[in-house]
Amino acid sequence: MKLKICRFLSAALVMVMLTGLGTAFAVFSEWSVRVEAEDGVMTGTVRTENVIGDSGRTVSFIDNGPANSLELQVTPQGGTDYIMKLRYRSGEVRDLLYQINGGPTGRISGFNSGSWNTFANMSVPVALNPGQVNTVRFFAPDGENGPGLDYVGFSASDVPPVDKPGYRLIFQDEFDGETLDDSRWVPQYLSSWAQKPELAEPTYIMENGLMRLQIFAETQPWCPEYDGETVVSGFTTGDRNALHNWNGTNAVRNPVEMQATHLNQYGYYEIRAKGQSGSARHAAWWLLGFEDVPDESAEIDIFEILGNNSHKVPVNFHAWNDPDAPDGGGFSYTNRQMDFHEEFHIYGFNWIEGGGQGEAPDKMEFYVDGVKTGERNVNIDYPVLQLFSLYEKRAGGWTGIWLPKPYPNTFDIDYVRVYKLVPGGQALPKEQLAIAEVEAQEVMVLPSARPAQYVSAVAGHEGEIFTEAHLPGVRSYVNVLYNDGVKTQEFVRWPALSEEQYSRLRHGETVMLEGITPNLSADAPGYQAPVLTLRPAPWDTNLNPKGIENLFDGDTSSTPSCWTETMEPMPQGGYISFRFEETKTVNGIRFSANYGNGQGIRSCTLSFWDTQTGAWADEGVEYTIPWTSAGDNEAGETVLVPLAEPVVAQAVRINITSVNTHWENKIVMREIEFV
Repeated sequence: MKLKICRFLSAALVMVMLTGLGTAFAVFSEWSVRVEAEDGVMTGTVRTENVIGDSGRTVSFIDNGPANSLELQVTPQGGTDYIMKLRYRSGEVRDLLYQINGGPTGRISGFNSGSWNTFANMSVPVALNPGQVNTVRFFAPDGENGPGLDYVGFSASDVPPVDKPGYRLIFQDEFDGETLDDSRWVPQYLSSWAQKPELAEPTYIMENGLMRLQIFAETQPWCPEYDGETVVSGFTTGDRNALHNWNGTNAVRNPVEMQATHLNQYGYYEIRAKGQSGSARHAAWWLLGFEDVPDESAEIDIFEILGNNSHKVPVNFHAWNDPDAPDGGGFSYTNRQMDFHEEFHIYGFNWIEGGGQGEAPDKMEFYVDGVKTGERNVNIDYPVLQLFSLYEKRAGGWTGIWLPKPYPNTFDIDYVRVYKLVPGGQALPKEQLAIAEVEAQEVMVLPSARPAQYVSAVAGHEGEIFTEAHLPGVRSYVNVLYNDGVKTQEFVRWPALSEEQYSRLRHGETVMLEGITPNLSADAPGYQAPVLTLRPAPWDTNLNPKGIENLFDGDTSSTPSCWTETMEPMPQGGYISFRFEETKTVNGIRFSANYGNGQGIRSCTLSFWDTQTGAWADEGVEYTIPWTSAGDNEAGETVLVPLAEPVVAQAVRINITSVNTHWENKIVMREIEFV
């Protein structure tokens, strides 16, 4: 039976003001005591030994069940939540059981100091009765041997209450079960890149109210093709194909169904955790855009605690494909009185809507044990998922050279909580909460758009083609507004489109879909099914869709307002089309580009939409775009291509037959106008 850890507020709590959070509670009582193992009551085979020079006597042979046990007594002061730290020695991986005041049996797994002549520490949270004598009994599982104990330390470690005035808890896990709750977590680490999907699954144990990520000597690198000898144990709140292409050249090897248990924008996040020591190892808590569009890719590393520095908590920012997100400019909090490998600490992250200024309108604040360690103004206007990851780089790397260290490596997480600020600070009782609105989604899509497809490289599934359900650019979430003013983001599964619906998009008609929210019950008060409207764009292409709208925005001179395609080589049948709101007489086409002779469309034919046949009709004439040397500069030029004869049409398709690619095999165009 697993020991349940209850958490309550104690009189010893210290009040701390957190910017943007109002009054919160820091949680550090000063009481602590160390009990030498040899001062305890030993039964059966258990006895003391002199080991490791003059370090004192240790208690050994805690073996084979409760008949061979060690009992210690402690009278704690303060609240009810404490940390029990065991100083031990063990030349191999061993486990230990314990009981407090004759209560349920708890288990502590993974003792291994690497040698019987070396000490290490193991810490777990426990519940004790303050002001009373508490008896803690240690023994090994039946048929197994336990570690040797030098001493056991106890210290008060009350944690913040779950409820925070002025905030509503929207996501929580106290890890009081035995396995990850799949309604809260996705037990995968960026799994679409892994040719062996099982290597992207976390190795962990849940005990003593802790989620303990683990890496063992036999744990294999998760993705050798793209991440070399990096070993990872991690879990997230979301996964999808091609998520976080950190190399920029990765190819999906293991196509997966998109899933998300929690996506969120704005709010206060809090965890209590303990990192891992050892060079080339680190523990990370980070946020990542879910990449509904490629630009929504920002990475916020709330911490990356390196195993070669126990006193530092680094914070980092990576924009990846997001032109507006912060990139670099991270910082570190250093406190030489703290050990972030050996001790549990409380880490907070506050994402404040409207807290920034100018082009970075929002603010992110970072906390350790209630102390603000830094902040950054940001412009990230989309929700993110959470990731918890333990890493070991066996070939070394930016986290240091690899040095041997006893296994398992561990990353302990006591709880995860996410809150939303309640407008006006007046929270409603849970039974009064109701949904006020599920915001409808409307997305403009290319008329010819189809879902992405991926080819499996997983053994036994080689060559199988996986087709996504969603069209590119469709949001995987909806905003849900509640009657207390809180807005959350809920993951949505939209149905796949039928061929009839694809045909309607190609003909310029809108399509409406109704989705389901796997994490929000349809029985919730005020629930409304999410609705998505797909509106076909007037432009279309079978080339790079990113920025294609810039060709029709009327801006002929701005470099940012351009469209770029890499031609390696020139694709056969490449086209750009445009559908008019009404039938239009086309006499010619104006093309705008800078350095048109070097990176513009060179020649093309035209097709016009025949409304009677419902098909494209080719004109049969090839046109050469008359770029001149006058436009071979940054300012560029606009040139006119007259048609052989005027054409009345609903839509025009430019069939590209040749291009100028003097630089990096790229074509860059600024504007296309039909006159």
